[in-house]
Amino acid sequence: MRITVLRIENFRGIRSLDLDLGRVTVLIGENNSGKTSVLDALKLCLQDLGPRRRVVFAALDFHLPDSAGEPSTADPIKIDVTFSDGPDDGWDDELVARLNRARVLQVDDEGRNHVRLRVECKYDTITREFAQDWSFLDLNGDRLSRVSPRALATLQDAIRYYYLTALRDAGSHFSARGRFWRPFLNDSQLSPDRKAEIEDRLQEVNDLVVSSHASFEQVQTGLRRVQSVVPLASGEAVSIEAVPGRMFDMLARAQIQLGTTTGAKIPLVRHGEGTQSLAVLMLFSAFLELQTEGAAVLALEEPEAHLHPSAIRALWALVGGFSGQKLISTHSGDLLAEVDIRDIRRLARTPEGIKTFQVSSTLLSAEETRKFNYQIRRARGALLFARCWLLVEGETETWVYPAAARALDLNLHVEGIRIVEFRQSDVGMLAKVANALGILWYCVGDDDANRSKEEPKLRRHLEGASEADRFTFPYPDIEVNLLRNGYEDVYGGHMPEQNLNRISTTRGEPGYWREYAAHLPGRAKTRAAAEVAIEMERRGETGVSLEIREVLEKVVSLARGG
Repeated sequence: MRITVLRIENFRGIRSLDLDLGRVTVLIGENNSGKTSVLDALKLCLQDLGPRRRVVFAALDFHLPDSAGEPSTADPIKIDVTFSDGPDDGWDDELVARLNRARVLQVDDEGRNHVRLRVECKYDTITREFAQDWSFLDLNGDRLSRVSPRALATLQDAIRYYYLTALRDAGSHFSARGRFWRPFLNDSQLSPDRKAEIEDRLQEVNDLVVSSHASFEQVQTGLRRVQSVVPLASGEAVSIEAVPGRMFDMLARAQIQLGTTTGAKIPLVRHGEGTQSLAVLMLFSAFLELQTEGAAVLALEEPEAHLHPSAIRALWALVGGFSGQKLISTHSGDLLAEVDIRDIRRLARTPEGIKTFQVSSTLLSAEETRKFNYQIRRARGALLFARCWLLVEGETETWVYPAAARALDLNLHVEGIRIVEFRQSDVGMLAKVANALGILWYCVGDDDANRSKEEPKLRRHLEGASEADRFTFPYPDIEVNLLRNGYEDVYGGHMPEQNLNRISTTRGEPGYWREYAAHLPGRAKTRAAAEVAIEMERRGETGVSLEIREVLEKVVSLARGG
């Protein structure tokens, strides 16, 4: 049993959001794009919600459309969670029978089983309190009648929601009160005789420690005077417990120690944040293996927290091995390098509010998938977090455009813009993926023979946008543009004398810079590009050509929603 669809309305920053969930779903997006709200919405509905209808929502859980908004006047919160079976996870007869008895099971025309839970909360103007309600729906979205009073409990028994936040403090998780550590402490599986034997030995050790520490006797003598004021137990009223004498007390103080590279063993809480975070994840995994009731839904917030990039990539193999449905939020490109693109859901703020975007299973051909995995996913997964892609032809552009932005005092990182080279990839595939994930894109190319191949690919993926908002071919090639705008000295240091002598036109004549660029050795162009970037930043705004300035201004405008 797993969640297949989540619909959220008027919850925190989310006005309306539909989210399809698979066996593994990885949420990405900028800060405040709704990732944590999605995980919390499920927690409130599947973990915190109780049959007595205790209100689990707070005032600030309501979506406030503007600065004047008030929870008491906000639209109601509405969260729909749909559970469905499928070819790879059919529901067993016992589960189907329980859901039928609860009168919440729905079967579609294809014979698939579904259960739809709706949770609502609104402000009651009569009682002046927040009122909460839950119900089950049919396949048309209408409320079911005659539902069993135990229907919610039946569903929550059938599916268990576990949420591990990004703030994974090992000290609290591995305490006697920690949700995932406590079951291991309580489940000692000792016979009464064995338990008594252990406690007798603990008492012997305690007596040995106390008798060996002479100053303890002085403390006991002093504390015995308390009895002259306050009545205490008969017999020996004062004892010192240097070692816990009872099993439950000893287990409550149990702590994990990990060996260091030197061989020394130190408590887990004294290790680095990354080690502690990883240990909590592994404790979580061990806890899940103990659970035998209900299908697990695991919500993990930023499992990569505090880990080295290499460790992050290795982590995915461990997380992927966790049993149950997995819902993961991340800010790590290294983690995305291990994730199937079809499992990614990108949340983004749009003029209509926060929306979700995904690459469908049929969007990319096998060859396009191979190119994407090689060019983007494996090496540059962080590109998927961008707000806008500036697609450029080659290495020269990847040097020049960031330098030009700095010269113009434009911060591409703050604007959410990433520069993506497409010469070794497929510009059509990149535009297609960007559209699917809700990433804006703008392509700048050379007005040369390659234009006839690239421009049709770009036109096929406009999706209603104008050509002026998606691509431009502003110069014969980038080197010609730079040579025309004062960078001859830089390129001159890389132009062999014999190549220079082959140029048939004279400087100042039409076509001279094109011929000059054509005679530059290929390696010289890329080597000179790095030097041009340095010189451009030194010159500042005056060192940026009009064409390059217009490209940057355009892409910044797109990223800002202009």
